[in-house]
Amino acid sequence: MERFFSLLLITSLFLRCTTDSKFHKNPNHSLNKTQQSNIQQAPKYDSIVMTTKGFKGYYQGPEFNEQGDIAHQFSNKAARVIGEYLKEYYRKKTYLRIDLKRTKITTRGLDQEANVYYLLEIPFQSAGPCSAHTGIEHCGSWNYRPKLFLNQRLKKQKQALTNISVGKMECRFFTSNEGFQEYWIAFHHKDYQNGCN
Repeated sequence: MERFFSLLLITSLFLRCTTDSKFHKNPNHSLNKTQQSNIQQAPKYDSIVMTTKGFKGYYQGPEFNEQGDIAHQFSNKAARVIGEYLKEYYRKKTYLRIDLKRTKITTRGLDQEANVYYLLEIPFQSAGPCSAHTGIEHCGSWNYRPKLFLNQRLKKQKQALTNISVGKMECRFFTSNEGFQEYWIAFHHKDYQNGCN
């Protein structure tokens, strides 16, 4: 009988511990719906849509915040997301090429003071395995930097990319009447296209 109670006690403690561990995985479990809705989430300022036809994304929000030039960081996010997408589809044998000639970049409210709207439209084309792009980068400025400065920045960026790319890079310069100036560079990543020159 004593053995039965010992076994019952151990079992109840085990069940109690498993129930608690499930509870602790969700710290909001004990909050009611009103309390859960009052938890602060980071604001979402951007939207991205991507298909095999291309990338379309925008950032709308503060140009600067405690993280720095948050609006310009959308270029970083776009380059990362596009690069990942191109590589994923390359592995699936769907070869895509970035069409920089038809790429459109729009800015509104770019004044380094308040909110800005930044739109990127980057079309893709079907391509062969060696003409497809598997990487994209950018460099530039959002405040009327001299062309000499931008060209030096481009030269450094292209030099850095030679470590991870093969073949010829495609480059295009984009501007807006609000001081936006960026080079976008499409390339062939050597981890995917090493046999291509």
